[in-house]
Amino acid sequence: MQMVDSVNKTAKIAPVVLITGATAGIGLEIARQLAEAGLKLIIGARDAERGRAIAAEFCAAGGDVVSVQLDVTDPVSVSRAATRVSGEIGRLDVLINNAGIARDQKKTPSETTLQDFRETYETNVFGVAMVTNAFLPMLLKSRDGRIINQSAALGSHSMTARMEPPLIKLNWLAYNSSKAALNSITLEYAKFLRETSVRTFATSPGQVSTALNGYRQGGVSPAEGASIAVRLATIDPPPPNGSFWGLAGQLAW
Repeated sequence: MQMVDSVNKTAKIAPVVLITGATAGIGLEIARQLAEAGLKLIIGARDAERGRAIAAEFCAAGGDVVSVQLDVTDPVSVSRAATRVSGEIGRLDVLINNAGIARDQKKTPSETTLQDFRETYETNVFGVAMVTNAFLPMLLKSRDGRIINQSAALGSHSMTARMEPPLIKLNWLAYNSSKAALNSITLEYAKFLRETSVRTFATSPGQVSTALNGYRQGGVSPAEGASIAVRLATIDPPPPNGSFWGLAGQLAW
């Protein structure tokens, strides 16, 4: 199946979208593109001041954007953010779990420390589950709820098991395994929510030049990498529940 850029422009009320880690890199570009598309946007920002500044910038350009302080590793922050969104906005249609970190991209597997694992999993795995559960009651009230998890091809067992370039050379033990765990989480929520109005997806933006990978050269731009999550948030009708998408189309788990 190939995804088609087909935004639902007949809806009377713009979908409400929350993006975690939306103040830099791919998250910022996802936010920019969705704001330009006319969706009501909630910037999830660990740094509250930066979140407010970005929201103000997008609003000045004609967007409908607010920010909320949200640290995906802090249960109190997540709970407060969910309470605020529920009380002030009252609904949520799309959750984009974009926040992610990499602590071991300059290390071999044998050099990866327990602390590397803990920090990576706190954000890339535990944070996704915690944020999803906190906002799920609102998503279940949507007629077209969507959960989009920012994963990576490096988390695909079927792709890495081929032992082919370029994935064969990218032996990042903590990061890659965290994305494999995230893929599993995506499928578990897809199964759990299969009889509801909420669909769950994962994306692989590819080698995007961002702070996460030290602005590696030769990859796709943040705007290109962001386009996958933007399509999944806006395409009508949505792709199959529990599907995994990259720039070239659907990926194998």
